[in-house]
This record gives sequence, C-alpha cells and structure tokens, in this order.
Amino acid sequence: MNNIFGLLFVIIFGGVGLISIFVVISLLLPVPVERTRATLETSPMRSLLLGVVNFLCMGLVVALFVWLFSLFTGIKVIDGILLLLTGLLTLSAILLALLGLASLANLLGYHIGEPKNEFHAIIRGGALLFLAGFTPFIGWFAFTPLIILVALGAAIQAIFRQKERAG
Repeated sequence: MNNIFGLLFVIIFGGVGLISIFVVISLLLPVPVERTRATLETSPMRSLLLGVVNFLCMGLVVALFVWLFSLFTGIKVIDGILLLLTGLLTLSAILLALLGLASLANLLGYHIGEPKNEFHAIIRGGALLFLAGFTPFIGWFAFTPLIILVALGAAIQAIFRQKERAG
C-alpha cells in the first residue's frame, strides 16, 4: 500500500513539475515558443517526419559514439570527449523536445477554449498532454512517443528556419 501512495505522489508532482517547466519555457523564451507553435499549426505532418528523421539520426550518432567508446576504453581523453559529445547531443534533443512540448501545450490550451491569459493556456494544455500521456497503453506507447517526435520536429524546424531567414 505504501508503494501506491509513493507512485501517486510521483505522478502528481511529476505532472506539476512538467507543466511548470512548460510555463517557464514559455515565459522565458516567448519568441521561439511562438515560432514553434506556428510551425505546429501550419505543418504538423512535416514536423512529425522531421522529428522521426532527426531522432533516428541522433540515435545513430549516439550508437556510433558508444561503439567508439567501447573501442577506446583505455584512453581517458577520448573516452571523456565521446561521453561529453553523447551527453550534449542527448541534452540538445531533450531541450528541443521540451521547447516543442511547451509550444504544443500553449496551442492546445488555446484550442480548448479562450483562456484568461497565456499562463492559463499553458497550464490547461500541459495538463491535457500529461493526462493523455498517462492513458494506459495507447498513451504510453503511441501518443507520447508520437507527440514527442512532433514536438522535436517542430522545434528543429522553427529554430533552423529562423536561422536561414537571418542569414
């Protein structure tokens, strides 16, 4: 019985923490969030395709780094460099996915109904995303990975399209 309360505690506070991260990202980075939101509205399928391709490419690069790490196990400098590169690549994918998820929470919050302000929209959309992700089986194995890939693709598309316009 203690495990059930612990699990419930983790789920509730994990959801609150995740929604808080969405709010913080949206408040600190309003321009990238708005660009990513516009990308999600205009081209969700392109975002999904871009997310899948980038996820697979990042996976191949990380696998290559792990393979190289296993080849050079005695050399400390190369091990450190490969570990650093693997960590940076993984961290960049996570941060881009969080940017996309914050934008998606914002978009969903506005689609639910007219919110009082952007803060309410993000909270409503984030709660909807979190609860949909906890739907047994469909949410765990289909919805959550699909949404993360769409968010990753939209964030990559929004950020790199901006850099192309500026250059």
